[in-house]
Amino acid sequence: MYLIDHFWGSLELIVNNPVIVIPARFASTRFPGKPLVPLGSKPMIEYVYRACRDSESSPRVIIATDDENIFKMSKGFISASDSVLMTPSELKTGSDRVAWVARDIDAEYIINIQGDEPLLTGSIVDSLIKETTKCDVSCPVATLATWSTNLEEYRNINVVKVVISDNGKALYFSRASIPCSRNEENKKFLKHIGLYGFRKDFLLNISNLKTGYLEKIESLEQLRFLENGYGIRVGVIEAELIGVDTPSQLATVEEMLKKRGKLL
Repeated sequence: MYLIDHFWGSLELIVNNPVIVIPARFASTRFPGKPLVPLGSKPMIEYVYRACRDSESSPRVIIATDDENIFKMSKGFISASDSVLMTPSELKTGSDRVAWVARDIDAEYIINIQGDEPLLTGSIVDSLIKETTKCDVSCPVATLATWSTNLEEYRNINVVKVVISDNGKALYFSRASIPCSRNEENKKFLKHIGLYGFRKDFLLNISNLKTGYLEKIESLEQLRFLENGYGIRVGVIEAELIGVDTPSQLATVEEMLKKRGKLL
């Protein structure tokens, strides 16, 4: 059980107004304690939170963590209208953490914003919310992508690519170079941005979905949705994001924040 001192803020949320949950885990394999790492004078997770607050949709924001230090740090900058919650440490994925929080949220749509996206902007959050509110029972998930011609990224298995149909729904996600062009002059591809919006009823059912062959070999959770017959809406936007996976990326991210006038 989690005691009352592991809570900060209010969970009295507006029905049908999308709610953002930021899962923030301490024990990252490649970069332990990542949400607390300073960029300039502020922790990484504060940049993510501020971007969510810059959304014109004015959503409520909940930071969900399994770590006391992240919990205490977040209380220092979060608005009184938002919340910080301690969640069980045994939850395996960010989606599991978001779903655990979503059980007690009275909202139709839940937005999952990872805590390692310090270059996030309010307009990107708005784009995701816009796509999410178009979701229905057959297509209960939304995400984002951006066009790229970076050949190094195209060939990098750590950069996830997506191909979509004419109606803006995902056909497939892969770490491989898709679409594969026989003409080397055609290097344009859609780079997936790992932010998600869910219908709440679907989010709470994710753990009951069968893990398929494609998810296992690609190690991409979103393929579980496609393999189980559910659609994923993909909003195509212009964005330059770097999800921080290793300490070596920090200097690049700080420099980009400085150029944007966003380094705190």
